[in-house]
Amino acid sequence: MQTQFFLTTDPTLFAEYCELRNRVFRHHYPHLPSDFGRPDMIDRHSHIVVGYDYRVVAGGRITISRPESPQPLPMEEAGLRLADRVPEFLLDRESYAEFSRVVVDPAYATGRQCSLGLIQALAHTAAGFGIDLVFSICPDPQVRWNAANSRKCGVTFHTFPEIEIPTPFGIRMTLCAYTGLIAAFGRFLGRTA
Repeated sequence: MQTQFFLTTDPTLFAEYCELRNRVFRHHYPHLPSDFGRPDMIDRHSHIVVGYDYRVVAGGRITISRPESPQPLPMEEAGLRLADRVPEFLLDRESYAEFSRVVVDPAYATGRQCSLGLIQALAHTAAGFGIDLVFSICPDPQVRWNAANSRKCGVTFHTFPEIEIPTPFGIRMTLCAYTGLIAAFGRFLGRTA
């Protein structure tokens, strides 16, 4: 079976996704608390996308903030305020989101097809919610992969290496943004930018 990517609210699939992100994040960052990646408050107001191949093999969450219902993004929990740091995006007037807890099972990481499929599914889902701008944070090697995946998705990729992002990971993370999601995926959704 080929990996299928989709939005889910199924409790069993959500539990599998949380177990996967706990296992993978703790493998890469062993100093994280043992419950890191387990269900948290942010999950309750986020949308979960999974990659499924007889089990959850990839996943990520989309947290949305809209002018009419502002929502702090996960990266803003430590005090960062994106509207102040990237004023060019006019975040007080535009809807935007964050992709977070993005994870791929190591057995599915070879060739990066699964990670590309996951990013495409996350971007397509965000565009379906009317989101044209999504932020994420990632370590330096992943910045290159995300830039390549963005080109394949037809969206513009921005980095902001000068902005310090407080995280629990113990390594430097780069603030990234994807723009043009509605133009790239809108033709499949009946939307226009």
